[in-house]
Amino acid sequence: MSSVYFTSPSSTAELKGSERAWLGGLVNDIATGALSLSTFGHAEQMLGFVDPAHYLYLDPSEPKRPGWQAAWASSYETSFRVDMGRAPLVQFQGRSLSTSTLALNTALILGNDPVKLGARIHAQCELNCWVDGPDRAWMAGIIDHGLEIGVYRRGAEEDPQGWEQVAELLRSRGDEPVVLYDSIGSEGFPSAYLGDWMPAWPEGVPQTHEGWELLTEDQRRERDERSDAWYDLSAQEQWDISLPALRAKTGHGLQIRPDNWRRFHFGHGLSVLDLVAHDAEDRIAAKLGVPA
Repeated sequence: MSSVYFTSPSSTAELKGSERAWLGGLVNDIATGALSLSTFGHAEQMLGFVDPAHYLYLDPSEPKRPGWQAAWASSYETSFRVDMGRAPLVQFQGRSLSTSTLALNTALILGNDPVKLGARIHAQCELNCWVDGPDRAWMAGIIDHGLEIGVYRRGAEEDPQGWEQVAELLRSRGDEPVVLYDSIGSEGFPSAYLGDWMPAWPEGVPQTHEGWELLTEDQRRERDERSDAWYDLSAQEQWDISLPALRAKTGHGLQIRPDNWRRFHFGHGLSVLDLVAHDAEDRIAAKLGVPA
């Protein structure tokens, strides 16, 4: 798992990739625990939300083997964690419901502040989630609490996970934002691709390898030259280009802040608790804005 970097115009701290993997596992453990497939009839209920094209679907008109729930529940929990089937594991009225989003929202609902922050870091570091200067000490306090109660791991003295260094960075000043990025899945921060440094991508051309091949030779040359020129800019110039663009992403929920801490949710807003509720269909329909 890739490392997570907390960076400001003044300094950077690294959180080990093994700790990010721990956070992702914690999110999934909370969600699968809340499913309680071996009790309360939840296996039968969750079966009703499995897409008929998924390999875990069981035809309700066909008899099931005695004790089928145990083996099915084990396979379901594995699929819930990876959700790699050709058909969605969880669907409602033909609409796919991402299990990763369900797991993240479950962690936000059931978790304490360190769990909530862990879920945000795990899910949003690749998207450059960030904390503003005045809120840095607040985030550092959550990290302190997470270390105290064991949600976050310190690591060995000679090989720390990095939480203490992150908290120290956050407390070092309160007049600069701190932006997160990961070592593999993101462009880093600042980035030539966040802001107006790169030429606008041609309308109607997908931003993929195939789309790159559709660009003219002049368009490709211009983009290559601008990308190379990015590294001739000073660090401050790069921040001046990328930070306003990041701040402008107000609808993406990337700013981690205390004033919407308890209201924030991912995507559709549904959690495992909605799926196992006695009025599950009504709850799901209400959050998706569709008839029950």
